[in-house]
Amino acid sequence: MSKRSRVWLAIVLVLILIIGAGAFAFLRLPMQKSVAAEAAAADLADGSLSSETWHNEDLAQSLFDRVTKALGTRIALRSVAVDEIREREGDTVAELRWTWANHDDEAWTYTSELPLQKNGLFWWADLTERAIHPELGKGGRFELRANPGERGKILGTDGKTLTEEGEVISIGVHPARLEPDTLSTLVDALNEGIDSLDLDADALEKKVDAADADQQVPVVTLRKDDYTAVKKQIHDLPGVLFTEASQTLTRSKGFAQATLGSAGPASAEDIENSGGEIISGEIVGRSGLQKTFDEALRGPGSEEVFAAGEAKLSSLRAFEKKDGEDLETTLDVRIQDAADAAAATGKKPTAIVAIRPSDGHILAVANHDPEGSPWDRALTGQYSPGSVFKVASSLALLESGLNVGTKLDCPKTTTVDGKEFKNAEDHVLGEVSFEENFAESCNTAFVNAAETVSSADVARAAAQLGMTAGTGGGSGSNDGSNGSGQDGATTDLGIGAKMASVPVDDDPVTHAAQMIGQGKVQASPLAVATMIASADMGAAVTPRLVLEDEATADDDGSGTGSGADARAEELADADAQALATMMREAVRHGTASGVRNVPGAPVHGKTGTAEYGDETPPRTHSWFAGYQEDVAVAVLVEDGGFGAEAAVPVAEEFFSAIN
Repeated sequence: MSKRSRVWLAIVLVLILIIGAGAFAFLRLPMQKSVAAEAAAADLADGSLSSETWHNEDLAQSLFDRVTKALGTRIALRSVAVDEIREREGDTVAELRWTWANHDDEAWTYTSELPLQKNGLFWWADLTERAIHPELGKGGRFELRANPGERGKILGTDGKTLTEEGEVISIGVHPARLEPDTLSTLVDALNEGIDSLDLDADALEKKVDAADADQQVPVVTLRKDDYTAVKKQIHDLPGVLFTEASQTLTRSKGFAQATLGSAGPASAEDIENSGGEIISGEIVGRSGLQKTFDEALRGPGSEEVFAAGEAKLSSLRAFEKKDGEDLETTLDVRIQDAADAAAATGKKPTAIVAIRPSDGHILAVANHDPEGSPWDRALTGQYSPGSVFKVASSLALLESGLNVGTKLDCPKTTTVDGKEFKNAEDHVLGEVSFEENFAESCNTAFVNAAETVSSADVARAAAQLGMTAGTGGGSGSNDGSNGSGQDGATTDLGIGAKMASVPVDDDPVTHAAQMIGQGKVQASPLAVATMIASADMGAAVTPRLVLEDEATADDDGSGTGSGADARAEELADADAQALATMMREAVRHGTASGVRNVPGAPVHGKTGTAEYGDETPPRTHSWFAGYQEDVAVAVLVEDGGFGAEAAVPVAEEFFSAIN
């Protein structure tokens, strides 16, 4: 090729590059309004405003983030498309079609106008609030509120409703409108007209004094029927305000309240800690099963998007309401009513757990506290079980070769490595049968028998009776607590329930204390009820509370509540019969004789008096555990004294009620 040809070839190549670059710039850089609009739409759909089409990318990004922030992860932007570009009164705008969707892929579609401006050779997009949605004014933003469907119900046996939405009346006072004596009249009327309500007039007066004159001060929220009972006395009091609302309620006031739990509007803290899963206006579980199974009961949820600005909120899109799922439990309304009524007779904090031995179904969980709102001590409390644990240590002794007629000495006191053990009220039986020592709950006989079995034997017996089987049996502690803050093995109930801790410890004093349910042994009323149900069945019973296999608890480690059969080896028939004989004797002629004459089939049982704390003499919890036909029950009265004096009368009320 000649030199001239090479020169012309170079010129042609340069021209091609120049023309190509120009075409690229014309087609790809915002030299056309369509290119600018498409680039802006792509940026908005991606949520990252980084292309050359914006006047100021940082300002545009900041505005976009501020406007859309409230939608969080609940409402996702699916696409932004350019429908057309048109001239309007001398302005150029791109009509954008926005498509958002919620977690059920329910679409929200609308159009807006994005202003376009030409500056020299290039077109620029100018992002405004109105360009994101036509109903947003300057400074406006999206707001998201819950638009919930019906919260799932908690059901009991035979599909009976245990919790559902009900009417409530919130009572408050307006400080500026109050007249003298209004507060005292209001509090007196409420306390006199509503059982178990104990409002403090002085405390309310302090709250009113601390409030602004125009600030409403809440007093109490009542069920509709409770409000109706006192309406005449309080409705016309000056400065008293009433607000109607709906709230998740148990079927009757106090019905298994601590176990079923409560639900209420999400707080700011709930929303902040949820990572976008919970939004304003949603109802969330606060405690008990309502909290553990909140996600299922709440359901997939629904939302409503609003335009927010200086004026009031304006609804833009309400998504379809979705109802929560019902949760089926084993609670029996008749048995639960009986347990609640019996627990309410306790003069100290009282807990009752009733189990059906044949299938492990928990029929009732009652918690009563005369001094305030009860917590679920029945399922989660950890206490020294005292002499009710002699059912387990007796099994260990039976398996070692003792029988109901074996003679054991019951002196007033006995000493192990310098530690003195004694019987309640200095009781002395002398040398009597194993059966009579059990029935009369002789501590010294069991302490002396500790040399017959090892600590491991007793722990194994407790596992055979379902107290620790399959739970790992943590070490527990004995610091004199009344039940809170103790470590205990959990069980698969879907509510974080605790069973018992029966650690193996061959220290002679610790093992001697273990024989009578003291020392390091800790148990919940649930574990004691499981023990007595297992004794009835002759094999470890697995307690069940939630029936739906697909119901998944929200808190780690609480499981599905499916009630899988995780039995330890069965008791020998002779040992099971011996336990039944001894427990029947305790009712016929022993410390549990207070339930001897209840209606129905014969009751088998055992009392317990469990020492705790550092006082002299020590304070004691009161226990009873027993069964009648296919109902096993454990009763605990905190700080109640002797089992026969506090727990047995509660058990008598329970058995009488269910019969």
